[in-house]
Amino acid sequence: MSQVAASRQVLVITHLPQIAAQAAHHLVVSKQPKGGIATADVRVGNGEERVEEIARMLGDAGDPTARRHAREMLKKVAAPVG
Repeated sequence: MSQVAASRQVLVITHLPQIAAQAAHHLVVSKQPKGGIATADVRVGNGEERVEEIARMLGDAGDPTARRHAREMLKKVAAPVG
């Protein structure tokens, strides 16, 4: 996927934190009932929100261990290879 993304725009929808952590940008989608109708909100996830969302995918955004693991996943992806 990273080879394709090097020369093209790639949009991936995933519930896997290992895949989500690879992204350069995150869009966070949340579904909420409003007046008996489900609506979806989409917003750009930045900074700590990226950590929170990946921690949520790992099991619990409020768990310090999940948050630490999410930070490590993002840091590992951001580190230069080689």
